[in-house]
Amino acid sequence: MKKLITIPRIIGIALLVIAFLTYKNRGIVQSVLLALAGLVLILSNNEKSAKNWKMFVDSLKLKKEFAIIMLFDVLFWTVVAVLSLVLWGFLKSTAENLGLVQLTPQTTITAIAGYNEIIRGFFTEAAVALIVFWLLLVIAYSFSRGLIWLTLLGRNTKQFFKRFYLLNLGWYTIWVLIILFLMGTQKQAVGAVIFVVLLILYTHLTTILHYSYTKTPEAGKAVGDAFSIGFGRLGLFVQPYVYLFIVYIILYQIQRLAPQNNTLVITFLVFLAYMAWYRTYFRNILREIK
Repeated sequence: MKKLITIPRIIGIALLVIAFLTYKNRGIVQSVLLALAGLVLILSNNEKSAKNWKMFVDSLKLKKEFAIIMLFDVLFWTVVAVLSLVLWGFLKSTAENLGLVQLTPQTTITAIAGYNEIIRGFFTEAAVALIVFWLLLVIAYSFSRGLIWLTLLGRNTKQFFKRFYLLNLGWYTIWVLIILFLMGTQKQAVGAVIFVVLLILYTHLTTILHYSYTKTPEAGKAVGDAFSIGFGRLGLFVQPYVYLFIVYIILYQIQRLAPQNNTLVITFLVFLAYMAWYRTYFRNILREIK
């Protein structure tokens, strides 16, 4: 006889009740998401649901790799902060040169030509600085993600980082250009929604990309897996994403209780912990799928 009462279904019913009771205070979007998450858990196949529930519970038993991944992420964001400060300082000092020449009705043609030269120099230096910043950023990103996935899969691949960097340079650049283009061609409210959707899609596909490449260092295969598994087997990720959403909601509510003077620090630490858990959880999911 098919078992009707299961833990996932009980959680699903609870989500439906919460969605109904809080839609006025939380807004229709969050209530709809809670309701959809609840329906997924209620209507899911018993066997698959039980398997996904066990994988979710097992993922909450954090191991040493969780702390190591968080450390790599902290180092990455520290490098990002330092690079950003250096870039900002350089652009600021370069921009100050634009004020060296004061344009007045008595300004000579020679002075104007000199001012134009300063402007051209500023944009040239700014462009070079941004390119260098971007290349260094992708290096830091690739190195940290490489260490994370090598740790998760227990690999120690030689010649890994050079090709992994080139893969991320192309992948990351294309995604940023797509996001900037779509956000720039839409109204602000629509652009914000597009950004969130693309960010989720990027995270989903990039996780598969990095897992596949770390397991088998072939760029073509990794890109192919990202799309064939990411889209072609999307149904297998529905329940895991419901659990991700539930954990996010819980952590968000806890974070709201944090003291206001430490909100930024606590939010950052919660974000790092969430992403570290996300990677360990999806590592196990991808092992089952591939």
